[in-house]
Amino acid sequence: MDEVTKEVTPEVTPEVKETSPETKGENMIPKSRFDEVNSKYKEMLTKIESFEKAEADRQKEAEQKELQLKQEQGKFEELFQASQKELEGLKQFESRTTELEGLISNMVETKLESIPEEMRDLVPTNLAPEAKLDWLTKAETKGLFGSLKQEAKEIGKPSNKSNEAPKVDKANLSPLDKILAGLGK
Repeated sequence: MDEVTKEVTPEVTPEVKETSPETKGENMIPKSRFDEVNSKYKEMLTKIESFEKAEADRQKEAEQKELQLKQEQGKFEELFQASQKELEGLKQFESRTTELEGLISNMVETKLESIPEEMRDLVPTNLAPEAKLDWLTKAETKGLFGSLKQEAKEIGKPSNKSNEAPKVDKANLSPLDKILAGLGK
């Protein structure tokens, strides 16, 4: 232990001797220690300023985002109103469509009833009512079901198809007509 005290004592005495008589009354801090503490203090100030600036920036961004969200909500409300109007229009079209589908179905049923029973198997069953009505109309115009078939008229033959000969008053016939009538029998 004596060695430790001897070593400490010589070091303390040179520092005391180096101090000037003016500073003996004051408690002196070494310059290196003062610079170290001062630099740490300045670093802390700059860190605090940067944190405060970052916090202010974050608050500004949060306010801007909130404002932007409010603006987007306003846009969403406009879009919502527009989609509601569109929905109302679509509902009107839907009701009109149901009415027309019912009408088309009735027309298809009427046309199917006019088709002969043996020809009803030719009508496709996998079509929608509009397509079925179109198919039936085209088939009728082309004469598929035979209802629109007209026999060709022969020229020179009577158009009356009755088997009876027309009754002619023979008293009013000319002599030539009487001869022709007699030859025709």
